[in-house]
Amino acid sequence: MDFMSVAVLEETKKDIHEAFHSNNIAKIEKETSYILNYLIVTMRDIFDDRLTDIKIKPVDYNHSYVSSQKNLQKLNAWLTVFDEINNPCSDFEFGKFKHNLEYWYYEIGGKQITFNYHKDYLLTPTEAAKELGVSTVTINKYIKQGLEEVDTNSHKKIPKHAIQLWKDTSYTIKVKALAQKRKLQNQSPKERISEINEELLELQLKYGVRTWQEAFGDYNIVEMEDRADYYDWQDLEDEKEMLLAKLMEDI
Repeated sequence: MDFMSVAVLEETKKDIHEAFHSNNIAKIEKETSYILNYLIVTMRDIFDDRLTDIKIKPVDYNHSYVSSQKNLQKLNAWLTVFDEINNPCSDFEFGKFKHNLEYWYYEIGGKQITFNYHKDYLLTPTEAAKELGVSTVTINKYIKQGLEEVDTNSHKKIPKHAIQLWKDTSYTIKVKALAQKRKLQNQSPKERISEINEELLELQLKYGVRTWQEAFGDYNIVEMEDRADYYDWQDLEDEKEMLLAKLMEDI
């Protein structure tokens, strides 16, 4: 597939540089929107063996992020992607690309992005459990934590790349962070804290103690067969503290 020509690529780089140099918010948003839409069209076309469609709701731009150096760096990084992206590629590589696009979409102020997949690219919870070597109960827990699941009329709901990302510890953390970001688009910090408290209560009742230190203090984590609860409990506590700090700042 042909992407941006060299001439268009250079002109786009120039436009982005000028928009940021002059701190012209309208132009920065225009260039950001252009790159976002181009990425979506490109991804939908080149990965049509996996994707049937990508739908997004209009972006309510986060001016603070969009005008930041982080966004400038991201825009420039996306431009290099057009020279590197190709198919066929592994499910893991596809998953990384999809994850990075979705995370950036929410960073710039997006509200909802939906990826639809071919049925043969989806797994059932039982198949996913077999791939990860866990029970279907654990898969359902992972889904609550952020393992990608799509709304379909069949039992096949989990994209293959989601399993590959979950196998990689560094990406498991990123996937959970994306899930938190996605939730906060539709939840207030107070609502999310209430949800976290319910999840913490489940763990407290399961282990019969109040803290993760009491539950796992005497265990050698390296030797634990299933460390999910250990890490999840800490992640929930950390997220709760982060949200509380945010609420305190807004007082």
